Amino acid sequence: MRSGGTLRTWALPALLLSLLASGPLDAGKPKTGDDPEDRDKPKLKLLAEPAYGFTPVTALLSAHLTGVAPDDPNFCHPSVTWVRIRPGQTEDQAMRIHEDPVCRHPETEIAASTSFIKTFDLYQPGTYLFRIIVEGKDHTRVQSGTAQVVVLRVQ
Repeated sequence: MRSGGTLRTWALPALLLSLLASGPLDAGKPKTGDDPEDRDKPKLKLLAEPAYGFTPVTALLSAHLTGVAPDDPNFCHPSVTWVRIRPGQTEDQAMRIHEDPVCRHPETEIAASTSFIKTFDLYQPGTYLFRIIVEGKDHTRVQSGTAQVVVLRVQ
């Protein structure tokens, strides 16, 4: 009994000493993605609705661009590439739909495009992955992460 009490008495202080000896904690440091330089860079967030469905599924993709000034001429009518990766495909084999609009308005009416929407009809069961790439007039490319839609077969 006495040795168990001794073990409990020394276990907590020994644990705390080992934590302190292991070095400083990174609790106050920003994450690697939270650099001040990264905050000002444009970012794209892509969402797919619905995430699951029975065939046929009409997937609605919506992307939102942040980190761009509302009057940024670089992203006024940017070129957009939608990427659809079918079940069993790699990204190299994926279907790409490229849209390259042209500004036809005066320079005083510049407005950056920050929202993008596209629909896809999905007939084959499986997992589809989507991505969007937005490119400004100075060839600045902003790429989203992937969004997933799972198409199920009715049995």
